[in-house]
Amino acid sequence: MGRLLLCLITIMFAAASASATPVTFFFTSGSAHVTATAGATVIMDETIALNGVFVTFDSAVPELVDFTITTPQSAPISLLNPYGPYDTFVIESAGITPGVGFSNIVLAPSGPSAWTFLVGPVDVDGVYSASHTSGIPPPANNLVVPFVGSSFLNGSIDTDLMIFELMGITLAEIPGAEFGEVDDLIIKADLIWTGAIPEPGTALLLSSGLVGLAAMRRRDTKRNRRA
Repeated sequence: MGRLLLCLITIMFAAASASATPVTFFFTSGSAHVTATAGATVIMDETIALNGVFVTFDSAVPELVDFTITTPQSAPISLLNPYGPYDTFVIESAGITPGVGFSNIVLAPSGPSAWTFLVGPVDVDGVYSASHTSGIPPPANNLVVPFVGSSFLNGSIDTDLMIFELMGITLAEIPGAEFGEVDDLIIKADLIWTGAIPEPGTALLLSSGLVGLAAMRRRDTKRNRRA
């Protein structure tokens, strides 16, 4: 019985220690609400699917330590208003990571397992393409444009409900001259993910502790029977 109690204390201590250090979560599904404007004209307003995202969070500090965001190629997005010779837009690829000097400017609890924060800067890079449904070849396609990272982002994380949000990311500021337009094209996104899986190391720690506890119980049961 003493060994069983020691095992329980060890597992509880390990779990407490793990929660006090940065834990990496893999959020399995997400979406981005993407808007594009040219001056006062709304060019695009669409929600697209996102790949999973790795997020490292330390609830003891608390601190958003790191994240890696990638987007799959989007389906063709019909523009609400044509922009230059284009009426269809595709995000070929995009990635978002913490930039140089990344820090948590504000991080406050909004519940027992939830925090809101203001973080930045972030680096955003990717490739887009544009076309016209009429089939008329546009003057340029698959233009490689250096996407611009937002200075700071509002966001939130809930480690119980497994929700992670980054709001107000500037995906691109594309010069209007690229499209024969006067107003630049500003593309922004609000990102949200739900459902998370702890990093393999965390899951292994918990499963190893449970296996050890079960083995200890079996040994104690056998000893009691022999006695």
